[in-house]
Amino acid sequence: MDKHFDPAVNARLQTLVGGRDWQGLTAYLGGLSHALFRTAGYMLGERIMPALPEAEAWEMASVLIEFNDRAFLVTLMKAVAEGLRSDRLHLRTSGCRTLLAQLRPNPINVQKALAILLPVTDRLEDVQWLMNKLEMEDAESRIALLIRIPTLPCSFVLFHTLKYVEHQRSLLIRATVFLMKRGDGLSFNLASLIRTYYDLEEVKGTFSLHLEPYKLARIENSYEAFCEAMRR
Repeated sequence: MDKHFDPAVNARLQTLVGGRDWQGLTAYLGGLSHALFRTAGYMLGERIMPALPEAEAWEMASVLIEFNDRAFLVTLMKAVAEGLRSDRLHLRTSGCRTLLAQLRPNPINVQKALAILLPVTDRLEDVQWLMNKLEMEDAESRIALLIRIPTLPCSFVLFHTLKYVEHQRSLLIRATVFLMKRGDGLSFNLASLIRTYYDLEEVKGTFSLHLEPYKLARIENSYEAFCEAMRR
């Protein structure tokens, strides 16, 4: 038996969520012991939310994050990520917009949410939409986040974000070295691109990706050309 499952708690949660009794749900959660509260959080994220219709799933997530974002943010963002991956949840819906608006005022919540959602977001326009909706405009914060997510759309956004800090040569070098140490093919090719684009001769290594100037221009302006180069 799942050690995180409690039949009595599950039955009560199912009744409250099924009836969309959000006030009753938060009152019930507020009265639980610490141990049962953790159990309830697990069941809401792992069992109940994935079974809900999309509009109700977004609504429940918004209610719970407003109630206690410290307790529910990571659990519910993981449930959202799984929903996006399985095509049960979708960006740009009214429920998604409501949830993102709740997260936006808190930079820590924004960072945590994006760190979970971006790895499962495989379209460039969706990555850009998420970051814009959550108003992550600070270049260094973007870089610190994106450099840890080895996907093509995040790598493309990272490459363009580096232009905002091109006067900080030491930061460009640190970013390039970090990518080289990460070791996967995409990261190493991206490191090679950044090294060539910004002429970072201080960065030493054996690079298999060699790009002529005219190709750099294509990669800069075309996501398709960027992906083609990164897949070599």
